[in-house]
Amino acid sequence: MGRCAAAATFILVFLGLNLASAIEDGLLVNGDFETPPAGGFTSANNDNDIVDGPISIPGWQTNGTNVELVSSGQKQGAMILIIPGGTHAVRLGNEAQISQDLKVEKGSVYAVTFSAARTCAQLESLNVSVVPTRASSAVDLQTVYTDQGWDSYAWAFEADEEDVKLVLMNPGMEEDPTCGPIIDDVAVKKMFIPVKPKDNVVLNGDFEEGPWLFKNESLGILLPTNIDEETTPLPGWIVESNRAVRYVDSYHFDVPQGKRAIELLSGKEGIISQMVETTPKKEYTLSFSMGQGGDKCKEPLAIMAFAGDQAQNYHYTPDSNSTFRREGLNFTAKADRTRIAFYSVYYNTQTDHMSSLCGPMLDDVRVWGASSSSKIGLGIFGLCFSILLFFLV
Repeated sequence: MGRCAAAATFILVFLGLNLASAIEDGLLVNGDFETPPAGGFTSANNDNDIVDGPISIPGWQTNGTNVELVSSGQKQGAMILIIPGGTHAVRLGNEAQISQDLKVEKGSVYAVTFSAARTCAQLESLNVSVVPTRASSAVDLQTVYTDQGWDSYAWAFEADEEDVKLVLMNPGMEEDPTCGPIIDDVAVKKMFIPVKPKDNVVLNGDFEEGPWLFKNESLGILLPTNIDEETTPLPGWIVESNRAVRYVDSYHFDVPQGKRAIELLSGKEGIISQMVETTPKKEYTLSFSMGQGGDKCKEPLAIMAFAGDQAQNYHYTPDSNSTFRREGLNFTAKADRTRIAFYSVYYNTQTDHMSSLCGPMLDDVRVWGASSSSKIGLGIFGLCFSILLFFLV
Protein backbone atom coordinates (compact mmCIF):
# COMPACT_ATOMS: atom_id res chain seq x y z
CA MET A 1 0.00 0.00 0.00
CA GLY A 2 2.88 2.31 0.86
CA ARG A 3 4.53 1.63 -2.49
CA CYS A 4 1.32 2.50 -4.34
CA ALA A 5 0.99 5.76 -2.43
CA ALA A 6 4.61 6.63 -3.20
CA ALA A 7 4.14 5.82 -6.89
CA ALA A 8 0.95 7.88 -7.04
CA THR A 9 2.70 10.81 -5.38
CA PHE A 10 5.56 10.59 -7.89
CA ILE A 11 3.15 10.58 -10.84
CA LEU A 12 1.25 13.59 -9.49
CA VAL A 13 4.47 15.51 -8.90
CA PHE A 14 5.73 14.59 -12.38
CA LEU A 15 2.47 15.72 -14.00
CA GLY A 16 2.47 18.88 -11.92
CA LEU A 17 6.00 19.77 -13.05
CA ASN A 18 5.06 19.23 -16.68
CA LEU A 19 1.89 21.28 -16.37
CA ALA A 20 3.78 24.05 -14.60
CA SER A 21 6.34 24.21 -17.37
CA ALA A 22 3.74 24.48 -20.15
CA ILE A 23 3.18 27.95 -21.52
CA GLU A 24 0.01 29.76 -20.46
CA ASP A 25 -2.04 32.21 -22.50
CA GLY A 26 -1.07 35.81 -21.92
CA LEU A 27 2.02 37.93 -21.44
CA LEU A 28 5.35 36.14 -21.87
CA VAL A 29 7.96 36.23 -19.10
CA ASN A 30 8.86 39.94 -18.90
CA GLY A 31 6.90 40.40 -22.12
CA ASP A 32 6.31 44.05 -21.16
CA PHE A 33 10.04 44.63 -20.43
CA GLU A 34 9.20 46.21 -17.08
CA THR A 35 11.41 43.85 -15.06
CA PRO A 36 14.66 45.76 -14.40
CA PRO A 37 17.95 44.23 -15.58
CA ALA A 38 20.93 43.75 -13.27
CA GLY A 39 21.96 47.23 -12.19
CA GLY A 40 18.50 48.70 -12.91
CA PHE A 41 17.15 50.66 -15.85
CA THR A 42 19.25 53.43 -17.36
CA SER A 43 18.02 57.00 -17.04
CA ALA A 44 16.32 58.43 -20.10
CA ASN A 45 18.48 60.91 -22.03
CA ASN A 46 21.44 60.48 -19.63
CA ASP A 47 24.54 59.82 -21.72
CA ASN A 48 26.40 58.66 -18.61
CA ASP A 49 24.03 55.69 -18.30
CA ILE A 50 24.56 54.39 -21.85
CA VAL A 51 25.59 50.72 -21.78
CA ASP A 52 28.40 49.71 -24.13
CA GLY A 53 28.01 46.31 -25.78
CA PRO A 54 25.24 43.70 -25.39
CA ILE A 55 22.66 44.22 -22.65
CA SER A 56 20.88 41.70 -20.45
CA ILE A 57 17.06 41.59 -20.46
CA PRO A 58 15.43 39.34 -17.83
CA GLY A 59 13.56 36.47 -19.47
CA TRP A 60 15.06 37.11 -22.90
CA GLN A 61 18.18 36.22 -24.86
CA THR A 62 19.70 38.95 -27.03
CA ASN A 63 21.81 38.83 -30.16
CA GLY A 64 23.57 41.84 -31.65
CA THR A 65 25.02 45.01 -30.21
CA ASN A 66 22.03 47.18 -31.13
CA VAL A 67 19.52 45.84 -28.60
CA GLU A 68 18.47 48.68 -26.31
CA LEU A 69 16.03 49.02 -23.42
CA VAL A 70 14.26 52.36 -23.84
CA SER A 71 12.20 54.36 -21.38
CA SER A 72 9.21 56.66 -21.56
CA GLY A 73 10.30 60.21 -22.39
CA GLN A 74 13.59 59.11 -23.95
CA LYS A 75 14.70 61.12 -26.98
CA GLN A 76 16.66 60.40 -30.11
CA GLY A 77 17.70 63.80 -31.34
CA ALA A 78 14.55 65.91 -31.28
CA MET A 79 12.25 62.88 -31.49
CA ILE A 80 10.62 61.45 -28.37
CA LEU A 81 10.58 57.66 -28.53
CA ILE A 82 7.14 56.07 -28.27
CA ILE A 83 6.58 53.38 -25.64
CA PRO A 84 3.43 51.39 -26.56
CA GLY A 85 2.67 50.27 -23.00
CA GLY A 86 4.01 50.96 -19.52
CA THR A 87 7.28 52.86 -19.16
CA HIS A 88 9.81 50.53 -20.81
CA ALA A 89 10.25 48.65 -24.09
CA VAL A 90 13.06 47.26 -26.24
CA ARG A 91 14.44 48.79 -29.44
CA LEU A 92 16.03 46.57 -32.07
CA GLY A 93 18.69 48.25 -34.20
CA ASN A 94 20.37 46.85 -37.31
CA GLU A 95 20.23 43.02 -37.35
CA ALA A 96 19.45 42.93 -33.62
CA GLN A 97 17.19 40.29 -32.15
CA ILE A 98 15.62 39.07 -28.93
CA SER A 99 14.34 35.57 -28.28
CA GLN A 100 12.62 33.52 -25.61
CA ASP A 101 12.30 29.76 -25.10
CA LEU A 102 8.72 28.44 -24.98
CA LYS A 103 7.29 25.07 -24.06
CA VAL A 104 4.29 24.36 -26.27
CA GLU A 105 2.05 21.51 -27.36
CA LYS A 106 3.36 19.80 -30.48
CA GLY A 107 0.96 20.12 -33.42
CA SER A 108 -1.00 23.01 -31.92
CA VAL A 109 -1.31 26.49 -33.43
CA TYR A 110 -0.33 29.50 -31.34
CA ALA A 111 -0.89 33.21 -31.94
CA VAL A 112 1.81 35.68 -30.93
CA THR A 113 0.69 39.23 -30.13
CA PHE A 114 3.09 42.17 -29.82
CA SER A 115 3.07 45.96 -30.01
CA ALA A 116 5.48 47.84 -32.26
CA ALA A 117 6.37 51.48 -32.88
CA ARG A 118 8.47 52.85 -35.72
CA THR A 119 11.43 55.12 -35.00
CA CYS A 120 13.69 56.90 -37.49
CA ALA A 121 13.55 54.45 -40.41
CA GLN A 122 10.68 54.72 -42.90
CA LEU A 123 10.78 51.15 -44.22
CA GLU A 124 10.92 49.29 -40.94
CA SER A 125 9.81 45.69 -40.63
CA LEU A 126 10.08 42.94 -38.05
CA ASN A 127 10.96 39.33 -38.73
CA VAL A 128 8.97 37.03 -36.45
CA SER A 129 10.00 33.38 -36.42
CA VAL A 130 9.91 30.23 -34.33
CA VAL A 131 12.75 27.70 -34.39
CA PRO A 132 13.28 24.84 -34.98
CA THR A 133 9.99 25.10 -36.92
CA ARG A 134 9.99 26.69 -40.36
CA ALA A 135 7.51 29.36 -39.31
CA SER A 136 8.74 32.81 -40.27
CA SER A 137 7.20 36.04 -41.51
CA ALA A 138 8.17 39.65 -42.10
CA VAL A 139 5.64 42.03 -40.54
CA ASP A 140 5.54 45.37 -42.35
CA LEU A 141 5.64 48.30 -39.92
CA GLN A 142 5.76 51.01 -42.60
CA THR A 143 2.05 51.84 -42.31
CA VAL A 144 1.02 53.21 -38.91
CA TYR A 145 -2.74 52.70 -38.58
CA THR A 146 -3.32 55.10 -35.67
CA ASP A 147 -2.09 58.54 -34.66
CA GLN A 148 -0.75 57.01 -31.43
CA GLY A 149 2.42 56.14 -33.35
CA TRP A 150 2.22 52.40 -32.63
CA ASP A 151 0.06 49.36 -33.35
CA SER A 152 -0.42 45.85 -32.03
CA TYR A 153 -0.05 42.85 -34.35
CA ALA A 154 -0.82 39.12 -34.28
CA TRP A 155 1.06 36.32 -36.03
CA ALA A 156 0.57 32.56 -35.81
CA PHE A 157 2.71 29.42 -35.98
CA GLU A 158 2.20 25.66 -35.72
CA ALA A 159 4.45 23.97 -33.19
CA ASP A 160 6.57 21.19 -34.73
CA GLU A 161 8.27 20.49 -31.41
CA GLU A 162 7.45 20.87 -27.72
CA ASP A 163 10.44 23.14 -27.07
CA VAL A 164 10.68 26.12 -29.41
CA LYS A 165 12.27 29.55 -29.47
CA LEU A 166 10.37 32.70 -30.42
CA VAL A 167 12.66 35.16 -32.26
CA LEU A 168 11.95 38.83 -32.99
CA MET A 169 14.54 40.38 -35.31
CA ASN A 170 15.08 43.66 -37.13
CA PRO A 171 16.48 42.74 -40.57
CA GLY A 172 17.19 46.39 -41.44
CA MET A 173 20.52 47.95 -42.37
CA GLU A 174 20.06 51.66 -41.73
CA GLU A 175 22.75 54.32 -41.85
CA ASP A 176 22.10 54.86 -38.16
CA PRO A 177 22.55 51.37 -36.65
CA THR A 178 20.33 52.20 -33.66
CA CYS A 179 17.31 52.92 -35.87
CA GLY A 180 14.73 50.19 -35.64
CA PRO A 181 11.35 49.19 -34.25
CA ILE A 182 10.41 49.47 -30.59
CA ILE A 183 8.79 46.25 -29.31
CA ASP A 184 6.53 45.87 -26.28
CA ASP A 185 3.80 43.70 -24.73
CA VAL A 186 4.65 40.31 -26.25
CA ALA A 187 2.00 37.67 -25.51
CA VAL A 188 0.97 34.24 -26.78
CA LYS A 189 -2.28 32.28 -26.97
CA LYS A 190 -3.05 28.71 -27.98
CA MET A 191 -5.61 28.59 -30.79
CA PHE A 192 -8.66 26.34 -30.71
CA ILE A 193 -10.80 25.43 -33.70
CA PRO A 194 -14.41 26.34 -32.93
CA VAL A 195 -17.14 23.82 -33.63
CA LYS A 196 -19.23 24.66 -36.69
CA PRO A 197 -22.92 25.22 -35.90
CA LYS A 198 -25.27 22.80 -37.65
CA ASP A 199 -26.95 25.62 -39.54
CA ASN A 200 -23.78 27.48 -40.58
CA VAL A 201 -20.85 26.27 -42.70
CA VAL A 202 -18.67 29.26 -41.76
CA LEU A 203 -15.90 28.50 -39.27
CA ASN A 204 -15.52 31.08 -36.50
CA GLY A 205 -18.08 33.32 -38.17
CA ASP A 206 -18.60 35.21 -34.91
CA PHE A 207 -14.82 35.87 -34.59
CA GLU A 208 -14.90 34.89 -30.91
CA GLU A 209 -11.75 32.77 -31.28
CA GLY A 210 -8.70 34.89 -32.04
CA PRO A 211 -5.38 36.22 -30.72
CA TRP A 212 -4.69 37.41 -27.19
CA LEU A 213 -6.23 40.79 -26.39
CA PHE A 214 -5.09 42.73 -23.34
CA LYS A 215 -7.89 44.31 -21.33
CA ASN A 216 -6.42 47.76 -22.04
CA GLU A 217 -5.99 47.04 -25.78
CA SER A 218 -8.03 50.07 -26.85
CA LEU A 219 -6.62 50.10 -30.41
CA GLY A 220 -7.43 46.48 -31.23
CA ILE A 221 -5.03 44.00 -32.87
CA LEU A 222 -3.93 44.22 -36.49
CA LEU A 223 -4.04 40.99 -38.50
CA PRO A 224 -1.50 41.44 -41.32
CA THR A 225 -1.33 39.54 -44.60
CA ASN A 226 -1.67 35.78 -44.10
CA ILE A 227 -2.79 33.34 -46.80
CA ASP A 228 -2.26 30.11 -44.84
CA GLU A 229 -5.69 28.99 -43.69
CA GLU A 230 -4.20 26.27 -41.50
CA THR A 231 -1.94 28.62 -39.53
CA THR A 232 -3.79 31.82 -38.74
CA PRO A 233 -4.34 33.93 -35.61
CA LEU A 234 -8.02 34.04 -36.60
CA PRO A 235 -9.12 30.38 -37.07
CA GLY A 236 -10.90 29.80 -40.36
CA TRP A 237 -10.01 33.16 -41.88
CA ILE A 238 -7.14 34.58 -43.94
CA VAL A 239 -6.11 38.13 -44.81
CA GLU A 240 -5.33 37.93 -48.51
CA SER A 241 -4.46 41.58 -49.12
CA ASN A 242 -1.35 43.70 -48.52
CA ARG A 243 -2.97 45.67 -45.69
CA ALA A 244 -4.24 44.50 -42.33
CA VAL A 245 -7.70 44.21 -40.79
CA ARG A 246 -8.33 45.00 -37.12
CA TYR A 247 -9.48 42.49 -34.47
CA VAL A 248 -11.47 44.31 -31.77
CA ASP A 249 -13.36 43.63 -28.54
CA SER A 250 -16.60 44.85 -27.01
CA TYR A 251 -14.79 46.64 -24.17
CA HIS A 252 -13.46 49.36 -26.48
CA PHE A 253 -15.66 49.15 -29.61
CA ASP A 254 -19.33 48.71 -30.47
CA VAL A 255 -19.49 45.05 -31.48
CA PRO A 256 -22.62 43.77 -33.27
CA GLN A 257 -22.70 40.40 -31.48
CA GLY A 258 -20.69 38.69 -28.74
CA LYS A 259 -17.35 40.08 -27.54
CA ARG A 260 -15.24 40.13 -30.73
CA ALA A 261 -15.54 41.48 -34.27
CA ILE A 262 -13.48 42.61 -37.28
CA GLU A 263 -13.03 46.21 -38.38
CA LEU A 264 -12.31 46.43 -42.11
CA LEU A 265 -9.58 48.96 -42.98
CA SER A 266 -7.89 50.50 -46.03
CA GLY A 267 -10.61 49.91 -48.61
CA LYS A 268 -10.01 47.00 -50.98
CA GLU A 269 -6.44 46.74 -49.67
CA GLY A 270 -7.80 45.00 -46.55
CA ILE A 271 -9.60 41.78 -47.55
CA ILE A 272 -10.65 38.99 -45.20
CA SER A 273 -11.88 35.70 -46.66
CA GLN A 274 -12.70 32.06 -46.02
CA MET A 275 -13.27 28.96 -48.15
CA VAL A 276 -16.48 27.29 -46.95
CA GLU A 277 -17.72 23.77 -47.73
CA THR A 278 -20.60 23.73 -50.21
CA THR A 279 -22.45 21.33 -52.51
CA PRO A 280 -22.22 22.11 -56.23
CA LYS A 281 -25.42 23.48 -57.80
CA LYS A 282 -26.99 24.00 -54.36
CA GLU A 283 -28.38 27.42 -53.43
CA TYR A 284 -27.04 29.18 -50.33
CA THR A 285 -27.56 32.39 -48.41
CA LEU A 286 -24.70 34.48 -47.01
CA SER A 287 -25.64 36.85 -44.18
CA PHE A 288 -23.61 39.06 -41.86
CA SER A 289 -23.86 41.96 -39.43
CA MET A 290 -22.31 45.32 -40.24
CA GLY A 291 -22.22 48.60 -38.37
CA GLN A 292 -20.34 51.45 -36.72
CA GLY A 293 -17.65 50.61 -34.19
CA GLY A 294 -18.14 53.64 -31.97
CA ASP A 295 -14.69 54.99 -32.84
CA LYS A 296 -15.95 58.12 -34.63
CA CYS A 297 -15.30 56.67 -38.07
CA LYS A 298 -16.11 59.13 -40.82
CA GLU A 299 -19.04 58.15 -43.03
CA PRO A 300 -19.98 56.75 -45.49
CA LEU A 301 -19.39 53.19 -44.32
CA ALA A 302 -19.89 50.31 -46.74
CA ILE A 303 -18.88 46.67 -47.15
CA MET A 304 -18.31 44.77 -50.39
CA ALA A 305 -19.34 41.13 -49.90
CA PHE A 306 -18.44 38.19 -52.15
CA ALA A 307 -19.92 34.70 -52.26
CA GLY A 308 -18.76 32.57 -55.19
CA ASP A 309 -19.50 34.51 -58.37
CA GLN A 310 -21.83 36.93 -56.59
CA ALA A 311 -20.73 40.35 -55.26
CA GLN A 312 -22.65 43.25 -53.78
CA ASN A 313 -21.85 46.35 -51.74
CA TYR A 314 -23.88 47.36 -48.70
CA HIS A 315 -24.01 50.83 -47.18
CA TYR A 316 -24.57 51.32 -43.49
CA THR A 317 -27.10 53.97 -42.53
CA PRO A 318 -27.09 54.95 -38.83
CA ASP A 319 -30.25 53.99 -36.96
CA SER A 320 -31.20 55.52 -33.63
CA ASN A 321 -32.35 52.11 -32.42
CA SER A 322 -29.26 50.10 -33.35
CA THR A 323 -25.56 50.49 -34.22
CA PHE A 324 -25.65 47.60 -36.70
CA ARG A 325 -27.90 45.75 -39.14
CA ARG A 326 -28.09 42.41 -40.96
CA GLU A 327 -27.31 42.10 -44.67
CA GLY A 328 -26.89 39.23 -47.09
CA LEU A 329 -27.07 37.76 -50.57
CA ASN A 330 -27.98 34.51 -52.32
CA PHE A 331 -25.62 32.44 -54.43
CA THR A 332 -25.40 29.05 -56.13
CA ALA A 333 -22.32 26.97 -55.34
CA LYS A 334 -20.20 25.93 -58.31
CA ALA A 335 -17.82 23.64 -56.39
CA ASP A 336 -17.36 21.79 -53.10
CA ARG A 337 -15.61 24.84 -51.66
CA THR A 338 -16.78 28.42 -52.13
CA ARG A 339 -14.92 31.63 -51.30
CA ILE A 340 -16.63 34.28 -49.21
CA ALA A 341 -14.83 37.58 -48.74
CA PHE A 342 -15.30 41.11 -47.40
CA TYR A 343 -13.61 44.49 -47.66
CA SER A 344 -14.46 48.10 -46.92
CA VAL A 345 -15.68 50.00 -49.96
CA TYR A 346 -14.17 53.26 -48.70
CA TYR A 347 -10.85 54.31 -47.23
CA ASN A 348 -12.12 55.68 -43.90
CA THR A 349 -10.46 57.66 -41.13
CA GLN A 350 -11.70 58.93 -37.78
CA THR A 351 -13.42 62.31 -37.71
CA ASP A 352 -11.22 63.65 -34.90
CA HIS A 353 -8.01 61.81 -35.87
CA MET A 354 -7.60 62.01 -39.63
CA SER A 355 -4.45 59.86 -39.60
CA SER A 356 -6.16 56.99 -37.74
CA LEU A 357 -7.62 54.37 -40.08
CA CYS A 358 -11.03 52.85 -39.35
CA GLY A 359 -13.93 51.25 -41.16
CA PRO A 360 -17.18 49.27 -40.90
CA MET A 361 -17.55 46.47 -38.36
CA LEU A 362 -18.11 42.90 -39.58
CA ASP A 363 -19.55 40.16 -37.39
CA ASP A 364 -21.75 37.06 -37.18
CA VAL A 365 -21.06 35.74 -40.70
CA ARG A 366 -23.33 32.85 -41.70
CA VAL A 367 -23.76 30.65 -44.78
CA TRP A 368 -26.53 28.07 -44.99
CA GLY A 369 -28.44 26.11 -47.59
CA ALA A 370 -31.27 28.34 -48.76
CA SER A 371 -34.84 27.25 -49.29
CA SER A 372 -37.13 29.28 -51.52
CA SER A 373 -38.70 30.93 -48.45
CA SER A 374 -35.41 31.73 -46.67
CA LYS A 375 -33.55 33.47 -49.47
CA ILE A 376 -32.59 37.06 -48.84
CA GLY A 377 -35.24 39.35 -50.29
CA LEU A 378 -37.77 36.59 -51.07
CA GLY A 379 -40.71 35.16 -49.15
CA ILE A 380 -44.36 36.29 -49.26
CA PHE A 381 -43.54 39.99 -49.17
CA GLY A 382 -41.05 39.65 -51.99
CA LEU A 383 -43.50 37.64 -54.10
CA CYS A 384 -46.31 40.19 -53.62
CA PHE A 385 -43.96 43.04 -54.42
CA SER A 386 -42.86 41.31 -57.64
CA ILE A 387 -46.49 40.78 -58.74
CA LEU A 388 -47.33 44.42 -57.97
CA LEU A 389 -44.30 45.61 -59.90
CA PHE A 390 -45.28 43.43 -62.88
CA PHE A 391 -48.76 45.02 -63.13
CA LEU A 392 -47.38 48.54 -62.65
CA VAL A 393 -44.96 48.08 -65.52
